[in-house]
Amino acid sequence: MFGKNNSDQELLKTRIKECPLFSDLSGSEVRSLLEISHIRDYSEGEKIFTHGTIGLCFYIIVKGSVNIISESAKQVHVLKELTEGAYFSEVHLFSETTHTVSAAAAQITRLIVFAKPDFEDLVKKEPKLGNKTLIKFLEFFGEKLDELYRENKELKTRLHSAIDQI
Repeated sequence: MFGKNNSDQELLKTRIKECPLFSDLSGSEVRSLLEISHIRDYSEGEKIFTHGTIGLCFYIIVKGSVNIISESAKQVHVLKELTEGAYFSEVHLFSETTHTVSAAAAQITRLIVFAKPDFEDLVKKEPKLGNKTLIKFLEFFGEKLDELYRENKELKTRLHSAIDQI
């Protein structure tokens, strides 16, 4: 599907550096991440993971796009389309929870995949890099929690206003 040459390696490094979680890493640190990563190609429509399965990976889109979807017995809803450079499923590097949505390639897609066990080994083998990365993830999750708190407050305000109008 995609050739493996020097320009492909450069693209992989670029995609990792574009990810805000890894943007502060040096060239050698990015190479260390690439060493533990897996590169996966998906056909259009191919599932990356499905709702209800255990999540153990974090993904960065190198080429192509991914649909995050909600599926019921009768309907499929595309919740979000992610494009080149986007990342998803970051929480699964730290917890073995089940996926609450499914993900499928919207077109021919290449992903950088980080598996939880490989990431844990990296943290043990290269503690400086591991700690640097873990701190970025903590900052990221803190920001996401703040966003969720703000959204929750806004939704509660709207709900109370709607109830008051009844």
